[in-house]
Amino acid sequence: MVKTILLILLSAIFGQAYAQKAKVTANLNFTGNIGKFPIEMKLSLSNYNDSISGEYYYIKSGYDRKLYLEGTLRNGQMLLKETAYNAKSKKIETTGYFRMAYTAQTSLSGSWDKTIRNAKNTLGVKLQCREHLQAFNPLGFDFIMSKNKPDDNMPENTADYFTLLFLKINVNKSSRWIIHDFDVHDLVKDDVELEDVNFDGYLDIKVPIYYPNRVKNDYGYVYFVYDVKRKGFIKNKNLNDLGVVFFDPAKKLIYKYDADGSGNEATMYYRWQNGKLCLEKAERVYENDPYIHYEEYKIVNGKSVKVKDYKKKG
Repeated sequence: MVKTILLILLSAIFGQAYAQKAKVTANLNFTGNIGKFPIEMKLSLSNYNDSISGEYYYIKSGYDRKLYLEGTLRNGQMLLKETAYNAKSKKIETTGYFRMAYTAQTSLSGSWDKTIRNAKNTLGVKLQCREHLQAFNPLGFDFIMSKNKPDDNMPENTADYFTLLFLKINVNKSSRWIIHDFDVHDLVKDDVELEDVNFDGYLDIKVPIYYPNRVKNDYGYVYFVYDVKRKGFIKNKNLNDLGVVFFDPAKKLIYKYDADGSGNEATMYYRWQNGKLCLEKAERVYENDPYIHYEEYKIVNGKSVKVKDYKKKG
């Protein structure tokens, strides 16, 4: 903390630090139906353009059978194109279109159709946002990044990156929070992400951190979880140690994927318990091994205790 404050003061003295408004993207989750079929949808909305990207899956098909979305949000109207990978043709194909109204930041309603003009295959769509955006919506806040250029000894491919001295969050043009807990060696650009990382319905902060000199794992995140009682964002060590993870609000699970590029892969499943992130299950595959290896854990007093391991043919 003292070191961070000292760097801020030194940067101010020498005029090296400057402030810039961040580009903010909110990852929002919706639950509901296409026709009679239950789905879960995640959309990424930004405060700097009208482009949307996302994904969804049918509950019956499962989390791993995702369809991908891209489109626009203009004047409360959302148009999304749906695509999927066709294993037979080995091509990404357009498989449908959504036309939906985004109402009061709480719901999506409209239609899905197989083609953009033909209404013969239309199904009604009704989705509800899982996040409590009417109660707390930081997508409407201004995130001001106080940044500093890396020193002259940094490699050339880091020229577009900065170190983050602090992140100031303004609400109605007044400073509400100032977050200082950043490592002086972390490199950032100008982006901030919002996502409910602990499934309490409130958006939290994810600041992307880049490692341009790495061939693999060249980015990660610093996570700050919104504490409803303390009304502030608290740095979360559990998530910071994991780095890049994926969130499933329907099952309240967090997925961590790892692969070495040689056929050795792992998927770790984590669950929150009393504010702690605990391992619940692990799946591993190894090169030249026809089996999938499983480990199952029971969470006892905030700790993961292995209760079972077994293997099945993949």
